[in-house]
Amino acid sequence: MKYISLFLLFIFSATVYSQDKPPGIKDTVLLNEVTVSAPNKTERLRLNPIKSEVIDVTQSLDKATNIQNLLNNSPGVRLRNTGALGATTDVIINGFSGRSVKLMRDGIPLDYLGSGFGISKIPVNSLERIEVYKGVLPAEIGIDALGGAINLVSRQFYRSEWQVSFERGSFNTNIATINGLHRLNNRLSVGVYAFGNYSDNDYTAKGLPYLDESTGQNTYIDARLFHNAFKQYFAEAFLNIDNVRWADLLQFRLTSLALHQQIQNDFTTRDRAFGAVYRTEKAPLIPSVTYKKAFAGGKINTTQFAVYSRINTLFVDTLKNTWYDWKGAAHPTVSGSEIGSAYTSHPSKNGVESDFSNFIYRGWVSYRPVSSHAFTFNIVENHLVNTRDDEADPLQKKSILYNRLIVGVGYEGRFFRDRLSTIAQVKSLSYHTDGETTDYVTLEKRKRSVTKQGWSFSLSARYDIAPRLLVRASFENTFRLPDQEEIFGDNTFVVPNADLSPERSVNYNIGLKFYKNNTYNFEVNSYFRNTRDLIKLKELNQYQGMFLNLEKVKGYGIEFDGYYTFFDRLKVMGNVTYNEFRYNGSIDEINDVHYQDARISNMPFYYGNLGAEYVWKELFGKENKLKAYWNYSYVHQYYLDFIERQFEPDGFLGLFGKTQIYTDRVIPVQQHHTVGATFDMGVSGNDRVTFGLEVRNLFNADIYNNFKIQSPGRSFWAKVVYLIK
Repeated sequence: MKYISLFLLFIFSATVYSQDKPPGIKDTVLLNEVTVSAPNKTERLRLNPIKSEVIDVTQSLDKATNIQNLLNNSPGVRLRNTGALGATTDVIINGFSGRSVKLMRDGIPLDYLGSGFGISKIPVNSLERIEVYKGVLPAEIGIDALGGAINLVSRQFYRSEWQVSFERGSFNTNIATINGLHRLNNRLSVGVYAFGNYSDNDYTAKGLPYLDESTGQNTYIDARLFHNAFKQYFAEAFLNIDNVRWADLLQFRLTSLALHQQIQNDFTTRDRAFGAVYRTEKAPLIPSVTYKKAFAGGKINTTQFAVYSRINTLFVDTLKNTWYDWKGAAHPTVSGSEIGSAYTSHPSKNGVESDFSNFIYRGWVSYRPVSSHAFTFNIVENHLVNTRDDEADPLQKKSILYNRLIVGVGYEGRFFRDRLSTIAQVKSLSYHTDGETTDYVTLEKRKRSVTKQGWSFSLSARYDIAPRLLVRASFENTFRLPDQEEIFGDNTFVVPNADLSPERSVNYNIGLKFYKNNTYNFEVNSYFRNTRDLIKLKELNQYQGMFLNLEKVKGYGIEFDGYYTFFDRLKVMGNVTYNEFRYNGSIDEINDVHYQDARISNMPFYYGNLGAEYVWKELFGKENKLKAYWNYSYVHQYYLDFIERQFEPDGFLGLFGKTQIYTDRVIPVQQHHTVGATFDMGVSGNDRVTFGLEVRNLFNADIYNNFKIQSPGRSFWAKVVYLIK
């Protein structure tokens, strides 16, 4: 913590005592009309030497869509979850998944918000853009991702403006948002980011096991999920002080969140139905502060951020001597709980409780002595204390400490009349953890204290071959620290593994881009990964899993992406991704079986998208606009378990034929169609209202996901957005 106080003191002193004055104007020149064209923030990110996909969410605010669909339509990105609204989501970027891919909000790790700001929970109207980094991360992002990161950038308002929306969808889903800012004067403004979600999530699932008591036979039925509801609120109020001598922005935020999630079934299958299990999460008040200042004539910029949160989670499984069938009927039995796990609450307690106290500090400084060279320094410290019920004795508490410190230094240079842009970075990553783990079989307790440290190096470059043609390449020797849940589990579904090692990987990326802003873009990108100690969640049984190190994984991938706009009305887009990542380690620690050169299990390796969008302008009014769109998604079949390479399907890249051994542990081909339309019209003054309609999974295909959990079938969505300026 000493680094924080020293760094804050340095920045505060430098900013308070800087009194830069603009240079005097010596000459007056009368110019003819001049047109200045400069790329916006989104375009600059897309052209950065560090490869990223930037999704401009403002172009989709009127759609009755969600964040998952926007990300799934991006090249190299695939999201999987085990349900609908509020479900846990696994993100895949260029062959990496799980916690190898990190999530951030405005460049800050999401730890301090728990799961309350998850991808399956955030409405599109709460974001301005989504930045998807593949491989190398900018130095100003102080996070230790191995395969990439997703940065969720909040809506930005610079003048008085309010936006409210309401969305209604299948399965009794309701989503409401309100975002806006009210400027009190030229230095003071207040604003709100808030949303609320509710859904029964009672879609029909197929092939559910059912005991017919009249015949005594086990059969399989199709039935609606009956204990799968999700509800949540997220509210954030902020006060901005800006355009003052000592700060460009000083922002105070207060955040409050809570959620209640029913749990319908076991961890990786739907062999059993639950009728009373649920989890809650709440944080009544999370204070944070952001400080931004540019000084020395704009050559030095700094951003300081600090937040403290205390989040309470509760997992409730107190139903006794009862089990539910998939028709929702309760039956008597002799059982201590529904999930049948040793990790259950004491009879005198209402569930298994955990408290997370989280402090995050981020300090960022950039120095640009001349326009073509810049230096960046970034430090992020995350201090977490988790106080939880003891697994073996729920009446007792135990405490876990996890402290992570990441320090990054970067250099950016432009050469040869800006045709060559380079970014070199070095990061120091360390963590210390102290706590008690319990063996999931013997329930034996062990005190563990671990400190580990590593370094990450990267070099990224972009060269403009021609005005609209560029090549990008990067090299990275990276290091990722296991987080506290991977080490200590979650007290319910994930069991501890204190012997985890950090992930290490050598990554290479190279790509070619041919583009014209807002007209066309064609890209091909390839990547190679050589990874040791990859951390992956392995199911131990149908109720629990454990994070394990796979000794060595290596492989390559390639993706193609493009769009073309015809006559400023019709936009056609598509992408395809192929990953060839294989396990090169020695032993699967659970099954003790050699799987040399087998594909990574439970991981899609070939997928793609097609889409089209057409706009009718000045329809029933000069400022009105009607837009229709269609998206198609394809995911090739993949296996839940390791399949030895000799038994894989024959044909080009293994995409044809069938496996040469029988297994029903396969997720079949997924094909998903979405169609929708929006109508945007002006109302009084500068106010606008938009209406959106969308049909997801148009042909009601059977869509399966992580661990072969079925996703919703056809669903209908309607949305209205009102913008007040």
